Amino acid sequence: MSVPVTVTGRGGQFVSGLRRENFRLLVDGAAQPIEYFAPEQEPARVLVLVETGPAVYLLRREHIAAAGALLDGLAPDDRVAVAAYSDVPRLLLDFNADKRRAAASLGELIYGIGTTQLNFYDSLGSAVAWAEPGGGKYAIVALTTGLDSSGTGSWARLAQQLRRSNALVLPVALGGELRGVKMPREPGAAGAVEETSFARSDGVLRAIAAETGGQVFFPRSLRDFEEAYRRIASLLRHQYSLGFTAPPRDPNGREHAIQVQVVDGRGRPFDGKQAKPAYGVNFRRGFSAPAP
Repeated sequence: MSVPVTVTGRGGQFVSGLRRENFRLLVDGAAQPIEYFAPEQEPARVLVLVETGPAVYLLRREHIAAAGALLDGLAPDDRVAVAAYSDVPRLLLDFNADKRRAAASLGELIYGIGTTQLNFYDSLGSAVAWAEPGGGKYAIVALTTGLDSSGTGSWARLAQQLRRSNALVLPVALGGELRGVKMPREPGAAGAVEETSFARSDGVLRAIAAETGGQVFFPRSLRDFEEAYRRIASLLRHQYSLGFTAPPRDPNGREHAIQVQVVDGRGRPFDGKQAKPAYGVNFRRGFSAPAP
């Protein structure tokens, strides 16, 4: 099992140069040996997943134009893939280090302008599956409203998949000033009597980020998008990865809690009471043991 970790100082800046011995990893309160350690210099794989439904058609130029800040901020060896979704997910560009190809793929996205299903949960699940086999450090940057009309059961499947995955998910919420406006489900869709709202999707995006140790961004302007993408690129350049052996398969898929601490040379956590600065540590909070 791999745990993506980012460390920030008091001013919110990312902390570089930490080593394996600067981390303590606990599962259900018990210390675990860190069997694999990837420093922040290790190249990452980044999958950019873009919603292309009608809800973001009028916003496409703004957030895609700003995505150059993400691509420009990645390390030269980082590899990028591009995928899109509305009713179904489509992998448009597989992982490669040519950022120009990624920019071209983003610029050629085709957006729907009519009534359509938005299968965000299943599409994100597909993105996790596409990225999983390569191992190492990888992240999914999801440009999405967070709206989903796929019916009951999709969220539960996605949440379970995220708990068993090593993916770091960084949602960038689309919709700007529209967020907070209720949008009814498509007539005839499962659960048509229910309403999907941006308010609910905000909670979903926060839950996805928290589940995977990521962060969520709510930009409203071109400048906000550029700042969010720069922050994401910086985060990915400063991401550590800690690996450990997960507990044996559990017939009930039991939940396990994870805690990561930054420690000094004697293995003592920095708690702000010492001469060294206190650190903020962001990491995956738990995982599900695989079922047999």
